[in-house]
Amino acid sequence: MPYSSISNLDNKKSKFKYIDDFNDTAWPVPGSQSASPSSPSSLKQGNLYNFPFEAEDLLDGGYESSDDRYKTVQRNGPPENGDAVLHSSVYIPSAPPLLEATAFNYSAYKDVLEAEPPEWLPDSSSTVCMQCNAPFTALTRGRHHCRFCGGIFCRACSKGRCLLPVKFRERDPQRVCDTCYDRLDPLQGVLINTISNAVQVAKHDVMDWTSMRGWLNLPVGFSMEQEIYKSANTLRNYCQVARLNPEKSIPAAILEGAKGLAILTVAKGGVVLAYKLGTGLVIARRADGSWSAPSALLSVGLGWGAQVGGELMDFIIVLHDSKAVKTFCSRMHFSLGAGCSAAAGPVGRVFEADMRAGERGSGMCYTYSCSKGAFVGVSLEGNIVSTRMDTNLCFYGDPYLTAADILLGIVDRPKAAEPLYAALQDLYASFRC
Repeated sequence: MPYSSISNLDNKKSKFKYIDDFNDTAWPVPGSQSASPSSPSSLKQGNLYNFPFEAEDLLDGGYESSDDRYKTVQRNGPPENGDAVLHSSVYIPSAPPLLEATAFNYSAYKDVLEAEPPEWLPDSSSTVCMQCNAPFTALTRGRHHCRFCGGIFCRACSKGRCLLPVKFRERDPQRVCDTCYDRLDPLQGVLINTISNAVQVAKHDVMDWTSMRGWLNLPVGFSMEQEIYKSANTLRNYCQVARLNPEKSIPAAILEGAKGLAILTVAKGGVVLAYKLGTGLVIARRADGSWSAPSALLSVGLGWGAQVGGELMDFIIVLHDSKAVKTFCSRMHFSLGAGCSAAAGPVGRVFEADMRAGERGSGMCYTYSCSKGAFVGVSLEGNIVSTRMDTNLCFYGDPYLTAADILLGIVDRPKAAEPLYAALQDLYASFRC
C-alpha cells in the first residue's frame, strides 16, 4: 500500500471499527510490538499481504458484499511475478492457433475453410478480365476461370496455385485469381498437412502377379504416386534377381555407403543412334540413416555406338557421396559415360559408370539395371536429367518447394511413400542377412 494513501486512511478511519477480540500466538507481530492495523506506524513497517488492486480502489466508498467490482478475475497467464502484477495482455499469445475458435479473425478463416465449390461463370458473361479490365483476345490474352470463386480472369491475374478446402475434393493445387490467392495463402500450411497427396495413405501397394502394373513398369509416370509404385516395384524385383544371382547384384559395400538412390524406368531403342526416355525419383540418406522424401525426375538421352534393338530398363543409380546428391538437387544436370548393355528376353544386365554435372556441383555415380527386351551394344551415353517441379507441386502442394528442400531433409517423409520405404528396408535387410 503506498504511503500517499495513509492520510486518506486517517481521514476515513471513522468508518471502520477495530475490535481486538482475537488472540493467537501462532501469528506473531513483527518487531515484538503490537500495533493497530489502522496505525500509520504499522503501515510503515511493511504489509504482510499484497493486494492485486490499488489502494485507492480499496478505500474509495468502502466495500459491500453486494458489490461485484472485486470478483476474482480469472487469468489466462502465469501468476504474479513477485510483488508485481503483469497486465493480462502479456499472457495473450500474439499468434493463436489457426483452427481454434478463439483465434484472431477466425470467422474469416472459417468462411474460407467451409466454402462450397462455385458455379463457373460462362465465358460469354464477360469480355474483359474481372480484375484488370483488359479485353480478352484469342492468342495474347485468353480466359481462365478461378477455381475458388468461378470468375473469369486473364493469365496475368490468375498466376497463383493453391490447395482448396476439403469440400472442393481436389488434392492438387488449383489455379486461382490474385484476390483468392491472398485469401487462401494463409491456410496453405494447414491444407498441406491435411488434404495434399503426400499425406494420404498409398492406395496402390500390391506388387505381385495379381496386379497388372506389377508385371511391367511403364517408362513414363504421370504422378508421384505412380513413380513411388514403380520405384518400389523396381527394388523388389531387384531383390528377387539378386537372390538368384548374387554375383551380379550391387556390391553390399557400395549400397551400404550410398548417400542416395535414383530409381528410373527408361525406354531405349535404336540402331547405332539410340534414344532414351523415362521418369523416376531420387531420395537421399539423412545424417541419422533414414531416407528423405522423394523428388520426381525426368530423363532424356542419346546413345551412340555399336548397338541395335530396343529394351525397357529399370535403373538403380547409386549416389556414393554428397556431391552426387547435390547434383540431383539441381533443376537440370547432364551425365556423360560409357556402358555396355545386353538384353535377351525378360531379364538383362546393364552396368554404367558416368559423370554427372549440374548447377550445384558434379559427382560420380554407378548405375545398375534390370532390362527387358532385345538389345545388345556398347555405346557412349549422354543424358539430361531434370527435376519435375510440377509433379512435386501436385504431390506436396507447396509451390515454393525445391529439390534441395526435399532431399536435404527439410520435408518430412510423406505417408504416401511408405511402400517405397518398406522396399528399401527389405533391400538393405537382405544384405545384412
